[in-house]
Amino acid sequence: MKKLYLVLCLLWSSMAHSQITIQATVNGYGNEIIIGYWKDFTYTGDTLRLKKNKAGFKFESPEPVYFKLRTIDPDTFTPFLIGFPGDTIYIEKDTKHLVIKGGAENYNTFLIRLETEMRKKFSGTSPDYNTLTQFLVDRSEDFFSTFTHPQKQLIKDIHTLSIITRSKLYPIMTQYSGNASIMNSIANFIKSEGAAEVNGDDELKYLDKVNFNNPNIGFATITDIMMMNNLIRILRTHAIEKDTALKNMDEYVIENKIIKDLFKESRYRSRLIAYNLYYRINYYIEYPMQLAGADDFITDFRKEKFNTDLLPVIKKLYSSQLASIGSLSKGAVAPAFKLPDTKGKPVQLSGFKGKVVYLDIWATWCGPCLKEIPYLERLKEKFRNKDVEMITISIDTKVDVWLAKVAAMKMQGIQLIDSNGSTNSKIAKNYKVHGVPHYVLIDKNGRIASASAPRPSMEAEVEKQINELLQE
Repeated sequence: MKKLYLVLCLLWSSMAHSQITIQATVNGYGNEIIIGYWKDFTYTGDTLRLKKNKAGFKFESPEPVYFKLRTIDPDTFTPFLIGFPGDTIYIEKDTKHLVIKGGAENYNTFLIRLETEMRKKFSGTSPDYNTLTQFLVDRSEDFFSTFTHPQKQLIKDIHTLSIITRSKLYPIMTQYSGNASIMNSIANFIKSEGAAEVNGDDELKYLDKVNFNNPNIGFATITDIMMMNNLIRILRTHAIEKDTALKNMDEYVIENKIIKDLFKESRYRSRLIAYNLYYRINYYIEYPMQLAGADDFITDFRKEKFNTDLLPVIKKLYSSQLASIGSLSKGAVAPAFKLPDTKGKPVQLSGFKGKVVYLDIWATWCGPCLKEIPYLERLKEKFRNKDVEMITISIDTKVDVWLAKVAAMKMQGIQLIDSNGSTNSKIAKNYKVHGVPHYVLIDKNGRIASASAPRPSMEAEVEKQINELLQE
């Protein structure tokens, strides 16, 4: 296996930054076409204007590229086709014909034909996952028995993975995602590298067609990477159901552990982790204040041996996201505030330098906020004689309602209010609060430790983070 991977490395290094050229001739579909492809884990579509029914497009890539041609008027599209560095691929399309020439033309033509045959055979029916998988496997084995190409084995391995993930795994996950027994049996099969018995097992049948530690599948399509990550997320859900202590653990950490447990170190494993991490970071476009701490995940990903072409993409996104959160990045000076307490006396953040500060930004009308208060009061008691200050800041507009709730719930310690409300609240704006309750941890030097700290009900995790800050 190491020898095969070395051969692949030499192949891709020799093709580094080679072009893949698409030349399209399209008649009868308007004046524009779209070339769709995956770039940096994100699907992209570039619109090209036809000039005398022709258009060209070029990829700069050191590895295979998966792309599709889509017409706009009317809307049609090919399946994802494959192009290798150095290929020039000619696509000729009119209302009756679609012809592919150049590159892996026989395989790309087969993909188009297979899709047509599948639609025709199963038109008006809903085949079960084994019937559909068997059809695709049989047709593919017939094709590959006579197919020739310098990268035949790689193409075949990637193609087989695609059949299994989309036609077998995906329907099973859709139908049985809530069944921990079935999901775990699939996970155990993958982990055992196909050593488990599959005969007579409806859910495991055909999974032995794929060796998930085969270096070739490290070049799988992003769609197939996505499918496998769906399984990882389902397994994470069942793991939490089995061990409730995991509820206090970051979801990414759990999923990362599952991936490393199921797959040996390989490019495929690294791409699964990278995809998960990329979307973990990308998720914070909407909630950027939660990004703090992702640098630890990137540090861990650096340990993966097959991260060379994946790490720059993740670092680029992370840098962009860090720029978006500005003053809330880990280690940045926490935004200052000066707000009145229950007696109207102004209280400033700067007055707590030398102490770890845990901010609770809440509102009396927020049900989840109120549920967290008993846990917060318990935390206050635990850290009563330590250099820790737990400050609750309400964004209510009615001071009398706030005071009444504080009294009714017997809330102890420092209680502040920014009565400009959720829309105009300066504290909400400065700490990028998109919803309450929201928690922030500030270290003894007045710097952000976590712009999206765990809730008080996650007691073990909150205590752990506070105690770590106390040791600094």
